[in-house]
Amino acid sequence: LAVLSLALIFTNSQISPAYAADLVTQDAPPVLAQTSSTQLGFMVPANPPTVQDVLLNVCETNGYGVDCAKTLLGILWDESANVYDAVGDHGLARGYFQIHYKLHNISMDCAEDLTCSANWTLAYMESHSYPKYVSYAVQCHNSCNLNNGYAAKALRNGKLVWSQPLEITQAAPIELAMN
Repeated sequence: LAVLSLALIFTNSQISPAYAADLVTQDAPPVLAQTSSTQLGFMVPANPPTVQDVLLNVCETNGYGVDCAKTLLGILWDESANVYDAVGDHGLARGYFQIHYKLHNISMDCAEDLTCSANWTLAYMESHSYPKYVSYAVQCHNSCNLNNGYAAKALRNGKLVWSQPLEITQAAPIELAMN
């Protein structure tokens, strides 16, 4: 009956009262449990990914796990507080991770895209001895030889913010890599 109701709603079909009464009195097993939303002709939207989901996907795609994602989250939180189009350093740094896009020769679109900028940031950390020297690699995102506590703060914030799902607000769609 539930399937029939949904079919009627979505197709705007009409059936005779006698046919409907006959369907109600039949002892047929429930069909809804065996029917997917695609078979019914509509899609049930899945929960959109969170920032944490995207960062974990980036890390897993590159052979890392949750610690990597927490590290990226801490940098993102310190740099932009999850503002995809944040502008810093007098217009020189852009996006989630406040990447100096001209200096590092990446597009502004990449700097303002969570997946692209997270991949760039992870590669930049790897070029500075991540994961062997995590604190040093994180500090190098800010400046390698600056003793300002940036790495400790970013690593601390990544752990603190991890359990608070952050919404993705960028205009561009997010597509997660399938592992």
